[in-house]
Amino acid sequence: MREALRLAAFGRGYVSPNPLVGAVLVKKGKVVATGYHRTFGGPHAEVECLAAYHGDLLGATLFVTLEPCSFYGKTPPCADLLASTGLRRLVVAMRDPNPLVSGRGVAQLKKAGIQVEVGLLEEEARALNVHFLVGITKRRPYVHVKIAQSLDGIIAGVRRAPRRISGPGSRALVHTWRTQYDAVLVGAGTIRADDPRLTARGVSGRDPDVVILDGRLRISEGARVLRTASRRRVIICATRNAIRKNRGKVRRLAARGVVLLSSAGRGGHLRIPDLMAELYEHEIGSILVEGGSVVFREFLEAGVVDALSIFVAPRVIGDGVPVFAASRKALPVSFQFRTVQTGIVGSDVLIHALM
Repeated sequence: MREALRLAAFGRGYVSPNPLVGAVLVKKGKVVATGYHRTFGGPHAEVECLAAYHGDLLGATLFVTLEPCSFYGKTPPCADLLASTGLRRLVVAMRDPNPLVSGRGVAQLKKAGIQVEVGLLEEEARALNVHFLVGITKRRPYVHVKIAQSLDGIIAGVRRAPRRISGPGSRALVHTWRTQYDAVLVGAGTIRADDPRLTARGVSGRDPDVVILDGRLRISEGARVLRTASRRRVIICATRNAIRKNRGKVRRLAARGVVLLSSAGRGGHLRIPDLMAELYEHEIGSILVEGGSVVFREFLEAGVVDALSIFVAPRVIGDGVPVFAASRKALPVSFQFRTVQTGIVGSDVLIHALM
C-alpha cells in the first residue's frame, strides 16, 4: 500500500479535480503490476494496473489507495471491471467520500465474491488526497494561502515597486507548489504592482492556471500574464456590473483566450465564498493564493482557507504594505488552525498552519 501511495503522488498537478490514486497487483507474494491515475479524464489506476499485467488474476490481490468507482463518469466504473476479473482479494486504503461512490464500490465487489478490506494506511491516504476531500465535501477548491513577509510584517515597500522579500530557497519551493495546484490566485493590485508571470520556473511540472480577482475590471491589457492565455487558462473574475460597463475590453480579452467570470459583488468587491463555488464548477480543485494584502484579508474573513504558509525573511523594511489590509470586519472567532509546523528554508523561517 505504501508503494501504491507513492505511485499515486505522481498524478499531482495532472488529475485534479479527480483524486490521486495508485494501485499495486500482487500474486503469489510478488508484485506483478502497478499503475496510477495519470491525467484527468484518463484511465484510472486500477485500469492502468490491470492493463500492465498479462496473466490470469485468479488468486491475486489488488492494493488500491481509494475505493474503486461504481458509476459512469469520464471513464467506465472500475468496480465493474474488477468484479469480472477473478480477483480474490482487494485491499483499499480509504472509502471514497464522493456520494456517487461512498461504499457502493466496496459493496458491489463483496457481492461479486471478492474479499474486501478497507482502512490500511487510511490516514496517509487522506493526507495525500486532502485537495480532493475538501472539494468533494465542501464543493469548493482547496485553498492554500502563501505569504512572504519581513520580520516586521511587511510584504511590499511604500511605493509597491517589485521587490523580493523571501530568499531563493523559498521562491524555489513556491514554484514547486505552483506545479501542484490547479491555479494560482492574485488580486488586481498584485498585477498592477508586480506584473508577474505566475509560471512555474526552474522546476519540472506544468504551469498552473491563473485566477485574477479584478472586481472593477481595471487590469492592463498589456499585463504579462495575459500573454500566456493561449497555453493555459487565465481567468479574470469581475463583478457583473464591471463586465457590463466594459464590453469592449471584455471582447478584446476574450479574443486573446482570457476567460471572464462574472460574479456577484458590490463596489468592486467580490463575494469570495460564491466565487470559490463557481471556480470549483469550472474544474478548479485547488488554489494557491499569492497576494496581495486585500486578498489575504478577504480570504481569511470568508473562512475558506485550508492552509496558510508564511515565509518570514530576516529583514526589517519599515514603512510599507502590511500583510493584511485594514478592515472594519473582525476575523471569525472560529478561525483556528488545528496544526502548526515550522521549519527553515534557506535564510527564511517557514510557518505552515493547517485548518
